[in-house]
Amino acid sequence: MIIEKEIIDRICSIDWFSNCGNSCGISTQLTIVEEVNWKKAMKHSQSRYWEEITLEASNELTEFLAVNAPAKYKEWNKIVREGKGIIEKSVVPEITEYLNRQGLSHTILDNVKWDIISAIMEHTYRMEKEPFFFLELLKVYEAGNFPCGWRGSWPNGKLIVY
Repeated sequence: MIIEKEIIDRICSIDWFSNCGNSCGISTQLTIVEEVNWKKAMKHSQSRYWEEITLEASNELTEFLAVNAPAKYKEWNKIVREGKGIIEKSVVPEITEYLNRQGLSHTILDNVKWDIISAIMEHTYRMEKEPFFFLELLKVYEAGNFPCGWRGSWPNGKLIVY
């Protein structure tokens, strides 16, 4: 196993979306603005802009590793495969059940899977590059909320959370 137990335990202990609709009330390195309902949160989460922000954040890590830690970067695909297995087993069933109960779009699940695999990658490579985004999103999920968008220009804007 390549992925550390600490990050797996954090992911497996999340009570998904249990605090949505309530104030996030956590401290993160990102400034948070709160959304008021699932409809608006879903609109943000499905926006092209949010997709671009999360892709940019992920690319910053991969580019850094490719240039500054190429030997460790070679492990990337193995870690992703292992992470996807953890997510499929421990995250997907709970979120799918929640989405079905609430009548919400399953595109939310795609966002969560991307965020969680990216948090695993930030955690795994944290000694090479200080984490700055996806582990902060993980804190939001751990609080029972849903990080769903970005307001302002990257990286100086604000994280939208439901």
